[in-house]
Formats: sequence, structure tokens, C-alpha cells
Amino acid sequence: MPTAVPASTPARPTGPAVGTAPARTGRSRRPGRLLAAAVLTASALGLATATPASAASAESARNHPATHYLALGDSLAAGYQSTPGGGHVVGRGYAQDLARTLGDRAEAAGRPFSFTDLGCPGEDTGTMIHGGCPYPHPYAGSQLAAAVSYLKAHRKDRVVVTIDIGANNVDGCASGGQLNLPCAVNGIAAVDRDLDRILGELRSAAGPHTRIVGMNLYDPFLAAWLTGDQGRALATLSVPLADALNATIDRVDAAHHVPTADVGAAFATNAFLPMVPLGGTQVPLNVARIMQWTNMARGDIHANDTGYQVIADTFLAEL
Repeated sequence: MPTAVPASTPARPTGPAVGTAPARTGRSRRPGRLLAAAVLTASALGLATATPASAASAESARNHPATHYLALGDSLAAGYQSTPGGGHVVGRGYAQDLARTLGDRAEAAGRPFSFTDLGCPGEDTGTMIHGGCPYPHPYAGSQLAAAVSYLKAHRKDRVVVTIDIGANNVDGCASGGQLNLPCAVNGIAAVDRDLDRILGELRSAAGPHTRIVGMNLYDPFLAAWLTGDQGRALATLSVPLADALNATIDRVDAAHHVPTADVGAAFATNAFLPMVPLGGTQVPLNVARIMQWTNMARGDIHANDTGYQVIADTFLAEL
């Protein structure tokens, strides 16, 4: 999600840190008006309809487990976490948690299993398509091109693909207790356009036994609630932005018949009630979950081990 909030909230890392489906149908695009309305009202969630995992697909996953797992996205997919001493690690996130479970399923069925993580910290939808992710990565061009090559090479295999992307498109759209609406509208419009292309290319490259699952996002700006009145205003304003971004992700995923792991709901993003205890005071549930499931207590927007496991479990619900 966006960064550049009061001093207690960090900026994202800028240096080293860490099945084929039916064709998509057309949909109208009026991003300026629709997205502005979405940012300003929490009813934006009503714009999207995620595609739930069916009972038949769940049974198929149990009886015919995936033999390959491909993780795509940004720092969350890469498993970025800061460490208490001021350092960082990669490879300790939801993709690794999910790979362990999928690997166990494959082993129980007597099948081989492989895990490939192409996630790149700092990636947005544009760099995912065109290249230029700022963090070192194992491919020469773009992450999307690397993913397409992987899927073409595994068209006959049972592959699970997870993808999280879009948070960095709205980086910096909230600061100083205010929401920059034009920035948010432009960022969300880019997600709408680019995610459509990304999923279209992945679908075209994927074989009949490939399952792609998307993910929407939690809202780390909620941590600003703890910094006083101005912080509470920013935290409150950030939720409609998160809702609008998640509504866009959910809608584009659904247009490509891609189920969405509802991480926003898992983190109770819209739950300013009930109030719950945290550090000797009472805070909204959504604030408590951000503080308990991410590293925002030390200024890092990324999930901690608990939060990453919640994300992995949310993906598993769609598999």
C-alpha cells in the first residue's frame, strides 16, 4: 500500500531489500469518475465480485495436487521482512508458507514438487510488464516475460500461480493526514489497465491444468491511527483508498476468471469496530490487526511471520 505518512510510517524499500479460461468480455472504462467516487466512499467494494473456488475445484486440488508453484508480484511475493537490528530478509513470506503446504500435498500424493519465486520488491504493474524493478532479480527482462516463459514451458503440468501487484502504484498518495485524490485515481487506473494485460498474457501462456489466484491488499496506513488526531484522519481516509484499489483488483481478476484471495477482509480493513485492546489502550480491530500482523511497530509496511501465514491461508482457501 502507499507510504510517506507521518514519521512512524515507513517508505517502501528503494534499494536492496528485500488453465485456460473463457475469453475476457469487454467492460467500460471511465476510471477518472468511477475511481474518484470509489476512493471517496467505502461502497467501492460493491464494484467487484470475486470468483470463489468451487467445491469441484477444491476436490480436484486435493486429488490432483499441483506439482509446480510460481509466485509472482512485489515485495510481499518475495517474502520481504525487516529485522529488529535494522536489516532485512527475503524469502520469508506467504509464498514460502504456501509452498510448504503445496509441497506436503504433492508428497502425500507421491508426486514431485517445485517452487519458483519471481517476486521483486518495489515492483509495480508497469515495471512488471516492461521491466525495471529496482531490486535484484533472477531474470534479465520483465517479470511478466519470465512468467510467460515459465508457463509455456510447463503447459502440460499442474501449476499453481499466485500474484500480488498494485500496491506500489499508489505509493505516496496519502501523506500529512491528507489523501492526494488525483494521485490515487491515476494509480488505480494504471492497476486497472495493467493488471488486465498481465492476467491476459498469463492466461494465454498457461496450460489447461494451471490455476492462477490473485490477491487484494491490507492497509498499513491504519497504523497512523496511533499517532494522534492527524494520524487518525489519515487512517480513516486510507480505507476508502484501499477499498478502491481492492475493488479494482477484484474486478479485473474476476474478468479473467481468476479467484482473489481476500486479504483485505482477512485483515479486517473496514472494521473500525469493535474496539479491542492493544498495548494498554483500546483501538479499532483493523488497527490492531495491522500492528499485530505487520512490522509497522518498527516502521515496516510488510507483513510479519503471523501476517504472512494469514495471507497464505487466505490463498489456500481459494485452492
